[in-house]
Amino acid sequence: MAKKTSALAKSETLSIRLDPKTRFILDYLARLRGQTITTVIERAVYAAADGAKIEDDRYYGGELGWTDFWDVSEGVRALKMASHRDFLPTYEEEKRLAFAREHWPFFYASQSCRILINHYVDLLWPRIDELVQLHDDSKANGTDVNAAAKLMTSIIKGAGLEPPQWPPAPKKEVSASQDLDAEIPF
Repeated sequence: MAKKTSALAKSETLSIRLDPKTRFILDYLARLRGQTITTVIERAVYAAADGAKIEDDRYYGGELGWTDFWDVSEGVRALKMASHRDFLPTYEEEKRLAFAREHWPFFYASQSCRILINHYVDLLWPRIDELVQLHDDSKANGTDVNAAAKLMTSIIKGAGLEPPQWPPAPKKEVSASQDLDAEIPF
């Protein structure tokens, strides 16, 4: 017997205030297209997002779109968004990003911090604020500066995975052509 997929699909409710004219237009489009109002709005959002590009000469010929930032992992999305100045990251988002970059083996495939390791991020992200606070407190108190790394190692081992080496091995000198993820944005 097949599993119901509706149990896996989560949706969120959005309440908006509409003037009577806009509400009529939504009803009109929904009836005309044989869609629900929700579907009309969702498709309009997708269409608008597809046309919204960020100029960035570092990647993909100068443009990034929403699909370059989207990932099923909340932590991966958050780190990608925080890494781009056009999204005006908050102080907290910048702190999380700085922590992830400092502890890059737990979040990224290499020190260039371009490719995220989803399975590690998925395990660590629910506790990211606790990890950042532990790291900050340890540094401020002059206690174990590796306390956050030890906790992350414990979390990863607890999930039955092999944690990365910490502290990381010194980076070997490589040319740009040898850096396999040099052209990948995240």
